[in-house]
Amino acid sequence: MTPKSLIGLAVVTAAAVAAAVLVAGGSAADSAVADRGRVLLPDLVQKADSVDSLAVTVGKDTTTLTRDGDRFVDASGYPARIDSVRKLVASLTTLTIDEDKTNKPDRYADLGLADPGAAAGAATRVALVDKAGKPVVAALYAGTKDYTVGGSRGGQYVRLDGNPQSYLVRGSLDLPTVRADWFDARITDIKPATLAKVTLTDASGATVDFVRTGDKLLPAALPDGKAPDEGKANRVTAFLQGFDFTDVRKETPASIGNTTRLRYETTDGLTVTATAVPATDDAGKGWIRIVAEATDPKAADAAKAINDKAAGYEFKVNTIHTEMFGWTVASLGKDG
Repeated sequence: MTPKSLIGLAVVTAAAVAAAVLVAGGSAADSAVADRGRVLLPDLVQKADSVDSLAVTVGKDTTTLTRDGDRFVDASGYPARIDSVRKLVASLTTLTIDEDKTNKPDRYADLGLADPGAAAGAATRVALVDKAGKPVVAALYAGTKDYTVGGSRGGQYVRLDGNPQSYLVRGSLDLPTVRADWFDARITDIKPATLAKVTLTDASGATVDFVRTGDKLLPAALPDGKAPDEGKANRVTAFLQGFDFTDVRKETPASIGNTTRLRYETTDGLTVTATAVPATDDAGKGWIRIVAEATDPKAADAAKAINDKAAGYEFKVNTIHTEMFGWTVASLGKDG
């Protein structure tokens, strides 16, 4: 699907919005429900195709996705899942007001509607912008969900930029739960059984090969004749099986010198090298670069598929893998 599909989204969701209004409709003398059934963002159905970028702020972190030809990309240029963009916009169009809530800013935190940077009760802020940099609709703050309204989707507390009134709406935002979910984060899926050899080079330059011993790949020779720690060996050899990054950024100018490298060679001629990006502090650790090559023509397509995703970028690994990229050859042996 392409961003042009957002144009079709306006037509597709128009019926859904109408249905939502019918479900939520009704009238009451109580001023708290005077708006019941009103579509929160009525203009979005017709303006969905003009969305050129979106920014989602959670806490101190903002993910911004911008239209780039037939796709949306983040600040690094890495492509987002177009379905994630469409689901978010679609969920916004179907929000209908169930009840007016507080219009007092000092009560926002009770509903999870404080500003995103607030220490307590912080909301998620969503802004949709057109090509001219103008809001397509008012930015929305999404707070606590309420599953007592709205059917299977439940409801959610929300407020809009420029309007102190907050609402309980039927429906809720369809947002990725973590940043990596905006992307197709799967870079490799190489099963340990297909590996012929793995080579670890640590930051000191020491190197060890993992060679097949029965159905396992274990370090061939370790300092002081230590036996290999099979748990660590399994973590190394399984790293590329279903590897999903947790974050992505454009390749930095960091010079790759003495740093940990893991080189994986498969039985069908594919070689993949994962290299740790040097870090000056703990916060900077856990970023790697990935490069694939084909040592056999039959692996050319597989190498290209990996490089098409990985070239020019660096990927954040999870905490367990961050620790792994700090291992030395000597640390691969059993203690005691």
